[in-house]
Amino acid sequence: MLRITRVITCLIIVSSLFWVTATTNSYAQEQEDEGQYEKLFNQPYEMKGHWAERLFQWAMAENIINGYPNSTLMPDKPISEAEFLKALYRAMGIALPSASSLEEFNSSDDWTEGAYRLAKYFNHPTLGASNHKLRMEPLTKLRAAEIITAAQGVHYVDEDAVVYLIGNGMANSDTISPEQFHGQDSFSRAEAIQWIRQLSFKGMMDISIRPTAASDRNLLPSLPSVAVQRIPDFSAELVARNDFDLFGSSPFAGVKVGDSKKTIEGLFGVSDDKDVFDKHIYPLFSAHYNKEGFVDAWKIDQDSIEPTITTPLLRTNKGIVLGESTLFDVLRLYGTFGFTGDYVATYYYEKTPDGKYRDISIYDKIINPENVYTLSFIFDRESLAVVYVLSSWLPYDISPT
Repeated sequence: MLRITRVITCLIIVSSLFWVTATTNSYAQEQEDEGQYEKLFNQPYEMKGHWAERLFQWAMAENIINGYPNSTLMPDKPISEAEFLKALYRAMGIALPSASSLEEFNSSDDWTEGAYRLAKYFNHPTLGASNHKLRMEPLTKLRAAEIITAAQGVHYVDEDAVVYLIGNGMANSDTISPEQFHGQDSFSRAEAIQWIRQLSFKGMMDISIRPTAASDRNLLPSLPSVAVQRIPDFSAELVARNDFDLFGSSPFAGVKVGDSKKTIEGLFGVSDDKDVFDKHIYPLFSAHYNKEGFVDAWKIDQDSIEPTITTPLLRTNKGIVLGESTLFDVLRLYGTFGFTGDYVATYYYEKTPDGKYRDISIYDKIINPENVYTLSFIFDRESLAVVYVLSSWLPYDISPT
């Protein structure tokens, strides 16, 4: 419950930062700096029109990757082993010290040290641990495959590592064999960020320790007979007005954004209790009312419901059932554009003059917040089941309550 509360707090903070334009810092030497970025920002000019523009928006907002001297990002530059380790570990929720923080504390370490200490702790294979000069050399796809496989908690090397990734759909490639994978090729910073995002779509959001002993080759997955299609990095599915409402099996009557407090109390009784986010607590859900007394947000979470045989199944209009549907169901039904990683997906939609709803990027400035609605999901770390759903009108998200 504490974890859900912390994540919910982060969701509200993110919503309140829509108008923040992040600034980049000065960077020391010709190394990738770990300078601090604001959560949301306007896209740097260098990335405008680049195929990975939105990927870098996501990666920088999530503090996965940063820039070089003069605030350049160099998306097409081959990524180094040190850069890849740092990006992968950060994407998995591990905090690494920044170059600026190391200087602040007069540390003699450079920014790569933290990543390599973690790699040693996790028993992940690296070349730069024993040879500092190799840390900033281009990383090959094969070496990256070995690192990713190790981070999955298995011990495969060389071609076996590639087979593991291809067979599990984690190779960020449409290849069906190690030969087609071209393991000795380097790959760009943009391709690395795309690869990491694709891993998160497969549910990889934690780092595991690689076993000392080699894993059983008999447990390797079969290679696909046809190419596995890459999941779109930022896809969106159409939504309608009722997609922001709460539904359930009988006898649950449902909750609509815009329902009056009188209507809700007539259906579910009077609520005298509120949660920390000023929502009225009802037996199966919580709801917030605006100043006019209409629902502008509702939420359901598994921790607040003690299931019984007669407990109604709560669901969204698209059929996401609390406690049963998973991350993969949400990505299929709502698209990938709202998935930020770390077991959270938040989708933002703007109501257009013709009454339709269009998906909008959370990394762009919102002009008309009164026309914006959000859907947020939190997933269980083990099962990836949906354990929390929040639907809201954006003015509630950014209110000071």
